[in-house]
Amino acid sequence: MAEDHRTPAPAADRERELDAEIEELTRQIAELVNGAGTERRQDLREYAIELLRERTEVGDAPRAATTVGTADRTNPLGMAILLGLVSLPLLFLFLPVGLTMLAVAVVMGLWGILATLFRHRPTPR
Repeated sequence: MAEDHRTPAPAADRERELDAEIEELTRQIAELVNGAGTERRQDLREYAIELLRERTEVGDAPRAATTVGTADRTNPLGMAILLGLVSLPLLFLFLPVGLTMLAVAVVMGLWGILATLFRHRPTPR
C-alpha cells in the first residue's frame, strides 16, 4: 500500500502561525510587566488583560447602527412615573425636595408623551 503523504491544510498552518505569534507577544508583555517592579506589577497585569478584552470584543460587538436604535427606543415617561411616586411622600417630609422632584417628573412626563407622539418610526428594510 502506498503511504498518504498529505501536506497539512493551510488553515492548520495559519493556526500554528497565529499560536506562535500570540505566544511571542505574550512573552513580551510578561517581560514588560515583570520588569516594572513589584508595586506596579498587579496593576499592569490587570491593565493588559483589560486592554486585550476591550480590543478583542470589538469584532463581537453589534454594529453601531443597532446601538443607536436602542437609544431611540428609550422614553423618559417611565422615569417620570417613578419620580412622581417618590416625590409624593417627599412633599410631606421635605417640601422643597418634593416639589423639585415633582416638577422634574412633570417635565419628563411631558417629554415622554411628546416623544411618543412624534417618534419617527423607520421603515423596515
